[in-house]
Amino acid sequence: MAMSGQIPIQFPEQLLSFDELTVTAANRGPISAIRRAELWPYHVFCLVGSPRSGRTTLAQAWVKERSGTYLTAETCAALSSADIDAMAAGSVAVDEADATADDGILLTMIGAFERSGGRLLLTAGAAPARWQTSSPDLASRLRSAPIGSLGAPDEELMRARIRRACERAYMKLPDAVEDYLVTRLGLDFALIESTISDLNGAMGVRPLTVPLAREVLKGNT
Repeated sequence: MAMSGQIPIQFPEQLLSFDELTVTAANRGPISAIRRAELWPYHVFCLVGSPRSGRTTLAQAWVKERSGTYLTAETCAALSSADIDAMAAGSVAVDEADATADDGILLTMIGAFERSGGRLLLTAGAAPARWQTSSPDLASRLRSAPIGSLGAPDEELMRARIRRACERAYMKLPDAVEDYLVTRLGLDFALIESTISDLNGAMGVRPLTVPLAREVLKGNT
């Protein structure tokens, strides 16, 4: 396929609130569970999902709603005991918690939140029972945490994510192209970003049409 040579422009995704998210049967259960943090049976909750399933977006929406703190595995590892104690009465989300290099940090956090009554949301690609941890104490505490799982998307959620990806790239998405992409991408979040990026790069002065989308997808097979 002859590409235009245009460099796709990458735009950061704006943090969304729960009111701005598309809620369908595919994600309604986990969203409801994390928003009702005061009803958790334990002060820690684990949100599990595959890459691009939306777990980061939900973690950020959760801390936005609760005026909490969002941490990555990397920033979590840099915390001191004083830092942890200072935030333990509030709401903190640790994204990709299973990638945290130091088991001791997570164990310290869980203990501090237990003492102070805060709420700790951990996101990961797998349930805590499958995490690589050398601390039996941490493993035991994680087993006490309820788990919310983000499964495969449904069509409504796929459409919303495709539209959002196009909006970030300032691409006007015709209905016919949206229908075509939903049909061809299947229920796979992981394909959305790369496909929209490829479409953006292929367009140049060409309009976004089904034939163009067909060319891009054919070139990716």
